[in-house]
Amino acid sequence: MATTPGPLAPNNNKPTTELVDAVRHWVHFDNLAESLGKQVQNARTLRGDYETKVLKHLDTTGMKNAVLQINGATLQRSTKSKPVDLSWTYLEDQLKAYYKTKGKADETPAVLDFLQRHRSMKTQEFLKKTVTAVVPVKPASS
Repeated sequence: MATTPGPLAPNNNKPTTELVDAVRHWVHFDNLAESLGKQVQNARTLRGDYETKVLKHLDTTGMKNAVLQINGATLQRSTKSKPVDLSWTYLEDQLKAYYKTKGKADETPAVLDFLQRHRSMKTQEFLKKTVTAVVPVKPASS
């Protein structure tokens, strides 16, 4: 379990103490989030590797539709469908296909231009951390 670097309490004597504490807390939780993110990514990669092994083993042993029970859970082969991510190229291809099937003049460039010009943007301020490389200092030779 992660520990916080201490309570963030206002200090009436030194207003800069609040800033220092807030920055210290931000750095702590930024580092924690980065570390946990890497652990989650590694765990998902390993889980995927083992999932592939299990499914392959079930296929090769003729148990494609087996139901496995382990630690109060049931595992079974399943499928899921996920829509393809929207991209400008995908939209362009689909619009061209639409106009072709309708036998209408292709207005794809005009439609895409309109969509791109009227696309809204969301702006958010944040703290950006840039890690600087630490260069070791060589001792002076005698």
